[in-house]
Amino acid sequence: MGVACFHQFKPILELNVVASLTTNVACNLVLGLLLVFRTNAAYERFCQGRQAWGILTVEIRNLSREIQITILETNEEDISEKTTLLKLLIGFAIATKLHLRQQTITTELDEWLSPQILDQCRQAKNPPLQISLWIRNDLQQITQHQTVTPIEQMIMLNQLNRLIEGLTCCERVLTTPTPPAYVNFLRKLIMVYCFLLPFSLIDQLNWWVGFAVAAIASVLLGVDEIGSQMDSPFGKDSTDLPLDEICGKIVIGVESTISFVSEDQTPIETNTSDFVETALRKHFTPNPTPSPPFNSSKIDFP
Repeated sequence: MGVACFHQFKPILELNVVASLTTNVACNLVLGLLLVFRTNAAYERFCQGRQAWGILTVEIRNLSREIQITILETNEEDISEKTTLLKLLIGFAIATKLHLRQQTITTELDEWLSPQILDQCRQAKNPPLQISLWIRNDLQQITQHQTVTPIEQMIMLNQLNRLIEGLTCCERVLTTPTPPAYVNFLRKLIMVYCFLLPFSLIDQLNWWVGFAVAAIASVLLGVDEIGSQMDSPFGKDSTDLPLDEICGKIVIGVESTISFVSEDQTPIETNTSDFVETALRKHFTPNPTPSPPFNSSKIDFP
Protein backbone atom coordinates (compact mmCIF):
# COMPACT_ATOMS: atom_id res chain seq x y z
CA MET A 1 0.00 0.00 0.00
CA GLY A 2 2.90 2.36 0.67
CA VAL A 3 4.15 1.81 -2.86
CA ALA A 4 0.66 2.61 -4.19
CA CYS A 5 0.54 5.88 -2.23
CA PHE A 6 4.02 6.85 -3.39
CA HIS A 7 3.05 6.07 -6.97
CA GLN A 8 -0.06 8.27 -6.76
CA PHE A 9 1.66 11.34 -5.37
CA LYS A 10 5.05 10.96 -7.12
CA PRO A 11 4.17 9.60 -10.55
CA ILE A 12 7.27 11.12 -12.12
CA LEU A 13 9.56 8.59 -10.39
CA GLU A 14 10.60 5.81 -12.69
CA LEU A 15 10.18 2.41 -11.00
CA ASN A 16 10.98 0.28 -14.02
CA VAL A 17 14.51 -0.46 -12.83
CA VAL A 18 13.29 -1.94 -9.54
CA ALA A 19 10.35 -3.67 -11.16
CA SER A 20 12.58 -5.38 -13.70
CA LEU A 21 14.20 -7.40 -10.90
CA THR A 22 11.01 -9.35 -10.20
CA THR A 23 10.10 -9.81 -13.86
CA ASN A 24 13.56 -10.98 -14.87
CA VAL A 25 13.55 -14.59 -16.06
CA ALA A 26 16.83 -15.42 -14.32
CA CYS A 27 15.62 -14.18 -10.92
CA ASN A 28 12.34 -16.05 -11.18
CA LEU A 29 14.14 -19.18 -12.35
CA VAL A 30 16.54 -19.11 -9.40
CA LEU A 31 13.71 -18.66 -6.91
CA GLY A 32 11.67 -21.43 -8.52
CA LEU A 33 14.58 -23.86 -8.53
CA LEU A 34 15.36 -23.17 -4.88
CA LEU A 35 11.75 -23.85 -3.92
CA VAL A 36 11.73 -27.07 -5.94
CA PHE A 37 14.96 -28.30 -4.34
CA ARG A 38 13.57 -27.41 -0.90
CA THR A 39 10.39 -29.43 -1.32
CA ASN A 40 12.16 -32.34 -3.05
CA ALA A 41 14.71 -32.65 -0.24
CA ALA A 42 11.98 -32.56 2.40
CA TYR A 43 9.84 -35.11 0.54
CA GLU A 44 12.82 -37.42 0.15
CA ARG A 45 13.32 -37.34 3.93
CA PHE A 46 9.64 -38.10 4.42
CA CYS A 47 9.86 -41.09 2.07
CA GLN A 48 13.01 -42.35 3.77
CA GLY A 49 11.23 -42.28 7.11
CA ARG A 50 8.29 -44.22 5.70
CA GLN A 51 10.57 -46.78 4.07
CA ALA A 52 12.40 -47.28 7.36
CA TRP A 53 9.13 -47.97 9.15
CA GLY A 54 8.20 -50.32 6.35
CA ILE A 55 11.39 -52.26 7.08
CA LEU A 56 10.53 -52.37 10.79
CA THR A 57 7.01 -53.63 10.10
CA VAL A 58 8.10 -56.33 7.66
CA GLU A 59 10.95 -57.63 9.79
CA ILE A 60 8.85 -57.71 12.98
CA ARG A 61 6.25 -59.78 11.16
CA ASN A 62 8.89 -62.10 9.71
CA LEU A 63 10.77 -62.51 12.98
CA SER A 64 7.59 -63.16 14.97
CA ARG A 65 6.58 -65.80 12.44
CA GLU A 66 9.95 -67.51 12.63
CA ILE A 67 9.90 -67.50 16.43
CA GLN A 68 6.38 -68.92 16.59
CA ILE A 69 6.98 -71.70 14.07
CA THR A 70 10.64 -72.56 14.64
CA ILE A 71 10.76 -72.61 18.45
CA LEU A 72 8.74 -75.57 19.72
CA GLU A 73 6.69 -75.64 22.89
CA THR A 74 7.10 -78.64 25.18
CA ASN A 75 5.79 -77.18 28.44
CA GLU A 76 4.22 -74.07 29.96
CA GLU A 77 7.62 -72.52 30.56
CA ASP A 78 8.43 -72.66 26.85
CA ILE A 79 5.10 -71.02 26.03
CA SER A 80 5.79 -68.22 28.53
CA GLU A 81 9.30 -67.61 27.19
CA LYS A 82 8.10 -67.48 23.61
CA THR A 83 5.24 -65.10 24.44
CA THR A 84 7.62 -62.82 26.35
CA LEU A 85 9.98 -62.78 23.39
CA LEU A 86 7.19 -61.91 20.95
CA LYS A 87 5.98 -59.10 23.21
CA LEU A 88 9.48 -57.64 23.11
CA LEU A 89 8.99 -57.09 19.38
CA ILE A 90 5.91 -54.99 20.09
CA GLY A 91 7.85 -53.11 22.75
CA PHE A 92 10.63 -52.45 20.24
CA ALA A 93 8.20 -50.80 17.79
CA ILE A 94 6.53 -48.63 20.45
CA ALA A 95 9.87 -47.68 22.01
CA THR A 96 11.14 -46.66 18.56
CA LYS A 97 8.12 -44.40 18.10
CA LEU A 98 8.69 -42.73 21.49
CA HIS A 99 12.43 -42.44 20.83
CA LEU A 100 11.90 -40.68 17.49
CA ARG A 101 9.42 -38.29 19.09
CA GLN A 102 11.93 -37.65 21.88
CA GLN A 103 9.44 -38.71 24.53
CA THR A 104 10.13 -40.55 27.75
CA ILE A 105 8.98 -44.11 28.38
CA THR A 106 5.27 -44.02 29.14
CA THR A 107 2.70 -46.52 30.40
CA GLU A 108 2.16 -47.55 26.79
CA LEU A 109 4.92 -50.13 27.25
CA ASP A 110 3.74 -51.56 30.57
CA GLU A 111 1.65 -54.22 28.85
CA TRP A 112 4.52 -55.54 26.72
CA LEU A 113 7.68 -55.28 28.82
CA SER A 114 8.63 -56.65 32.20
CA PRO A 115 9.37 -54.21 35.08
CA GLN A 116 13.08 -55.00 34.86
CA ILE A 117 13.27 -54.11 31.17
CA LEU A 118 11.14 -51.00 31.72
CA ASP A 119 13.55 -49.72 34.36
CA GLN A 120 16.51 -50.24 32.06
CA CYS A 121 14.70 -48.51 29.17
CA ARG A 122 13.96 -45.48 31.35
CA GLN A 123 17.65 -45.18 32.18
CA ALA A 124 18.93 -45.91 28.67
CA LYS A 125 19.64 -43.17 26.14
CA ASN A 126 18.35 -45.39 23.32
CA PRO A 127 15.45 -47.55 24.62
CA PRO A 128 14.77 -49.50 21.39
CA LEU A 129 18.42 -50.47 21.17
CA GLN A 130 18.25 -51.68 24.76
CA ILE A 131 15.21 -53.81 23.91
CA SER A 132 17.05 -55.30 20.94
CA LEU A 133 19.72 -56.55 23.35
CA TRP A 134 17.04 -58.35 25.36
CA ILE A 135 15.60 -59.86 22.18
CA ARG A 136 19.03 -61.17 21.23
CA ASN A 137 19.63 -62.49 24.73
CA ASP A 138 16.27 -64.32 24.84
CA LEU A 139 16.88 -65.81 21.40
CA GLN A 140 20.25 -67.09 22.57
CA GLN A 141 18.80 -68.68 25.70
CA ILE A 142 15.86 -70.28 23.93
CA THR A 143 17.87 -71.71 21.06
CA GLN A 144 20.35 -73.30 23.46
CA HIS A 145 17.80 -75.87 24.67
CA GLN A 146 15.73 -76.08 21.51
CA THR A 147 16.16 -78.08 18.33
CA VAL A 148 16.86 -75.01 16.19
CA THR A 149 19.16 -75.50 13.22
CA PRO A 150 22.05 -73.09 12.52
CA ILE A 151 20.27 -71.91 9.36
CA GLU A 152 17.15 -71.01 11.33
CA GLN A 153 19.25 -69.17 13.89
CA MET A 154 20.97 -67.23 11.09
CA ILE A 155 17.60 -66.26 9.60
CA MET A 156 16.34 -64.88 12.91
CA LEU A 157 19.59 -62.99 13.56
CA ASN A 158 19.49 -61.43 10.11
CA GLN A 159 15.92 -60.27 10.74
CA LEU A 160 16.99 -58.77 14.07
CA ASN A 161 19.85 -56.97 12.30
CA ARG A 162 17.35 -55.56 9.82
CA LEU A 163 15.37 -54.12 12.74
CA ILE A 164 18.48 -52.27 13.87
CA GLU A 165 19.00 -51.09 10.30
CA GLY A 166 15.49 -49.61 10.21
CA LEU A 167 16.02 -47.92 13.58
CA THR A 168 19.32 -46.42 12.42
CA CYS A 169 17.72 -45.13 9.22
CA CYS A 170 15.02 -43.36 11.25
CA GLU A 171 17.66 -41.81 13.50
CA ARG A 172 19.59 -40.60 10.45
CA VAL A 173 16.50 -38.84 9.10
CA LEU A 174 15.79 -37.33 12.52
CA THR A 175 19.28 -36.03 13.20
CA THR A 176 20.14 -34.81 9.68
CA PRO A 177 17.84 -31.87 8.86
CA THR A 178 18.02 -29.71 5.78
CA PRO A 179 21.08 -27.38 6.10
CA PRO A 180 19.96 -24.23 7.96
CA ALA A 181 22.04 -21.97 5.67
CA TYR A 182 20.04 -23.19 2.67
CA VAL A 183 16.69 -22.66 4.41
CA ASN A 184 17.61 -19.21 5.74
CA PHE A 185 18.87 -18.03 2.34
CA LEU A 186 15.69 -19.21 0.64
CA ARG A 187 13.49 -17.36 3.12
CA LYS A 188 15.51 -14.16 2.76
CA LEU A 189 15.20 -14.43 -1.01
CA ILE A 190 11.43 -14.83 -0.73
CA MET A 191 11.17 -11.74 1.48
CA VAL A 192 13.27 -9.64 -0.93
CA TYR A 193 11.20 -10.87 -3.87
CA CYS A 194 7.94 -9.99 -2.11
CA PHE A 195 9.33 -6.57 -1.16
CA LEU A 196 10.20 -5.75 -4.77
CA LEU A 197 7.08 -7.29 -6.29
CA PRO A 198 4.78 -4.24 -5.78
CA PHE A 199 7.01 -2.12 -7.99
CA SER A 200 6.28 -4.34 -10.99
CA LEU A 201 2.54 -4.62 -10.33
CA ILE A 202 1.69 -1.06 -9.36
CA ASP A 203 0.95 0.17 -12.90
CA GLN A 204 -1.54 -2.62 -13.55
CA LEU A 205 -3.21 -3.01 -10.12
CA ASN A 206 -2.77 0.38 -8.50
CA TRP A 207 -4.48 0.22 -5.04
CA TRP A 208 -5.04 -3.56 -5.35
CA VAL A 209 -1.32 -4.27 -5.37
CA GLY A 210 -1.27 -5.00 -1.63
CA PHE A 211 -3.78 -7.85 -1.94
CA ALA A 212 -1.92 -9.31 -4.93
CA VAL A 213 1.43 -9.26 -3.12
CA ALA A 214 -0.13 -10.83 -0.01
CA ALA A 215 -1.57 -13.66 -2.11
CA ILE A 216 1.73 -14.34 -3.91
CA ALA A 217 3.70 -14.16 -0.65
CA SER A 218 1.33 -16.64 1.01
CA VAL A 219 1.92 -19.11 -1.83
CA LEU A 220 5.72 -18.83 -1.70
CA LEU A 221 5.89 -18.99 2.09
CA GLY A 222 3.38 -21.86 2.06
CA VAL A 223 5.67 -23.93 -0.13
CA ASP A 224 8.52 -23.27 2.31
CA GLU A 225 6.29 -24.25 5.23
CA ILE A 226 5.42 -27.54 3.52
CA GLY A 227 9.11 -28.34 3.33
CA SER A 228 9.55 -27.47 7.01
CA GLN A 229 6.76 -29.82 8.04
CA MET A 230 8.09 -32.72 5.97
CA ASP A 231 11.61 -32.27 7.39
CA SER A 232 10.52 -33.98 10.64
CA PRO A 233 8.12 -36.78 9.68
CA PHE A 234 7.98 -38.46 13.11
CA GLY A 235 5.88 -35.93 15.02
CA LYS A 236 2.22 -35.92 16.02
CA ASP A 237 0.91 -33.48 13.41
CA SER A 238 -1.57 -34.54 10.77
CA THR A 239 1.10 -34.09 8.09
CA ASP A 240 3.54 -36.45 9.83
CA LEU A 241 3.77 -40.21 9.48
CA PRO A 242 0.91 -42.07 11.24
CA LEU A 243 3.21 -43.85 13.68
CA ASP A 244 0.38 -44.66 16.09
CA GLU A 245 -1.53 -46.48 13.34
CA ILE A 246 1.60 -48.28 12.16
CA CYS A 247 2.36 -49.48 15.70
CA GLY A 248 -1.28 -50.53 16.07
CA LYS A 249 -0.98 -52.74 12.98
CA ILE A 250 2.23 -54.24 14.34
CA VAL A 251 0.48 -55.05 17.63
CA ILE A 252 -2.39 -56.74 15.79
CA GLY A 253 0.01 -58.78 13.66
CA VAL A 254 2.13 -60.01 16.59
CA GLU A 255 -0.94 -60.81 18.70
CA SER A 256 -2.29 -62.84 15.79
CA THR A 257 1.03 -64.69 15.64
CA ILE A 258 0.94 -65.39 19.39
CA SER A 259 -2.57 -66.84 19.12
CA PHE A 260 -1.52 -69.20 16.32
CA VAL A 261 -1.46 -72.85 17.36
CA SER A 262 0.04 -75.46 15.07
CA GLU A 263 -1.61 -78.85 14.69
CA ASP A 264 1.67 -80.62 15.35
CA GLN A 265 4.33 -79.01 17.54
CA THR A 266 6.43 -82.16 17.90
CA PRO A 267 9.66 -82.33 15.94
CA ILE A 268 9.99 -84.92 13.20
CA GLU A 269 12.77 -87.37 14.03
CA THR A 270 14.54 -88.84 11.06
CA ASN A 271 16.94 -91.75 11.22
CA THR A 272 19.90 -90.70 9.14
CA SER A 273 21.16 -94.22 8.57
CA ASP A 274 17.77 -95.36 7.28
CA PHE A 275 17.62 -92.40 4.93
CA VAL A 276 21.07 -93.16 3.48
CA GLU A 277 20.27 -96.86 3.14
CA THR A 278 17.03 -96.11 1.28
CA ALA A 279 18.78 -93.71 -1.09
CA LEU A 280 21.53 -96.20 -1.87
CA ARG A 281 19.05 -99.00 -2.46
CA LYS A 282 17.05 -96.78 -4.82
CA HIS A 283 19.99 -95.74 -6.98
CA PHE A 284 22.17 -98.88 -6.97
CA THR A 285 19.72 -101.80 -6.92
CA PRO A 286 19.73 -103.47 -10.37
CA ASN A 287 16.60 -103.09 -12.47
CA PRO A 288 14.54 -106.34 -12.34
CA THR A 289 13.36 -105.80 -15.93
CA PRO A 290 16.13 -106.99 -18.31
CA SER A 291 17.13 -104.64 -21.06
CA PRO A 292 16.51 -105.82 -24.68
CA PRO A 293 19.54 -107.25 -26.52
CA PHE A 294 21.53 -104.85 -28.61
CA ASN A 295 20.83 -105.18 -32.36
CA SER A 296 23.29 -103.35 -34.57
CA SER A 297 21.24 -103.99 -37.70
CA LYS A 298 18.65 -101.45 -36.59
CA ILE A 299 21.14 -98.59 -36.58
CA ASP A 300 20.95 -96.40 -39.66
CA PHE A 301 24.34 -95.15 -40.76
CA PRO A 302 24.59 -92.13 -43.05
